[in-house]
Amino acid sequence: MATSIASQLAQVAANSNNALNLKAQKVAHSKSLIFEPRVAASQGFETIYTLCHEGFRDLCLLDKRFLVFQGSLFGQQSQEHDRAIMTADENSGLDTQLEQFLGLVGARLRLSPAIKAVEWLVRRYR
Repeated sequence: MATSIASQLAQVAANSNNALNLKAQKVAHSKSLIFEPRVAASQGFETIYTLCHEGFRDLCLLDKRFLVFQGSLFGQQSQEHDRAIMTADENSGLDTQLEQFLGLVGARLRLSPAIKAVEWLVRRYR
């Protein structure tokens, strides 16, 4: 058990280059496609998720192929994902899903629902 915890802590330390740097975390959280950095930095993930999930639902109405991402990238549990504590295999799987979504949404990036959906990916998964 102790070695498992030590292993997980070592992984977190290796994966999170700015984990203790609060200023760097705030700057990273302020990256946004639709909000000014000051506004973006003040938003919580629940607020962002609500707005962006609405865009995702609208996108699904336009094209049913997006529905496959409903339980993963845009699922309720996606608010809890933290790439810093995910394993390399989990991050690789997430990268694959992100690439698939971005490949599919690319032709629709001028649409508001697409921008909102991509906003979630930028803000949540960096």
